[in-house]
This record gives sequence, C-alpha cells and structure tokens, in this order.
Amino acid sequence: MTVLGNLWSFVWAVLTHVWALLTVFPFLGFPLAYLIVHAWKRDRRLAGRWAVNITNFLFIRAVVAAYGVIWPDALSAWWWVIVFFLVTVGLLSWLQVKWKRKLSLRKAGFSAWRLSFPLFGLVYVVLFAMGIVKTMSVV
Repeated sequence: MTVLGNLWSFVWAVLTHVWALLTVFPFLGFPLAYLIVHAWKRDRRLAGRWAVNITNFLFIRAVVAAYGVIWPDALSAWWWVIVFFLVTVGLLSWLQVKWKRKLSLRKAGFSAWRLSFPLFGLVYVVLFAMGIVKTMSVV
C-alpha cells in the first residue's frame, strides 16, 4: 500500500470510531459541535443552535440503534421517528390554524424539531437503561 492509502485507511478508521462513540454517547456531540462551529464562525448563538441540531440528530440515531438492539425483530424505529414527526407537525399546524388563522409549515417543522430534542434525549436515557438491564438479566 502507498502512504496515501495508509493515511486514508487511518482517517477512515478514526471517523468510524468517532461515529460509533457518538452513536453510543450522543451527548458528547454537543460540546464537539459547539467548539467546532464556534472556532469556525466565532458566534456563540450560532454555535449553540448548530450544537443542539447536531445533538438532536445524534439522539435520534442513538435511539434507533438502541431500539434495534433491544428489539431486533420489531418494526424499524425509523418508522416511529417518521410517524412522530408527521403527527407533531400535523398537531402544531392544526394549532397554528386554530389560533392564528394562518399556516406556516416551516415554523411547525422547526417547532417539531425543537420539541424532539428533549423527547429523544429522554427516550435515549430510558432505552440505554433498558439495554443495560436486559444485558444484565441475560448474564
């Protein structure tokens, strides 16, 4: 192999290990994303928003992975995530029309995304604990 091939192999291995670490511990993505965006843009508010969005994506990924490990024969958790977002956007849109008499799907989608952050954080903690209990009960 060439030096460039070895370097590419090393970089790929590091990225896969970082991705695996962030799947198991998604909350580590918050400070990592915050520091990278803050160093890049020099804006604390923008770095905070990016960190929350990236951590939310990591929470969703971790919940899907934990669900698949705990219940391997069940329906894919991605379907539950999609249904959650569709129902949440639908309810928020209905509330917008009822209260303000106009609809903004962008605001409803953004609100659903922000509401999913604490929800998926909580679901991650619950599934993580359930995975530990299930693993301990097997042993």
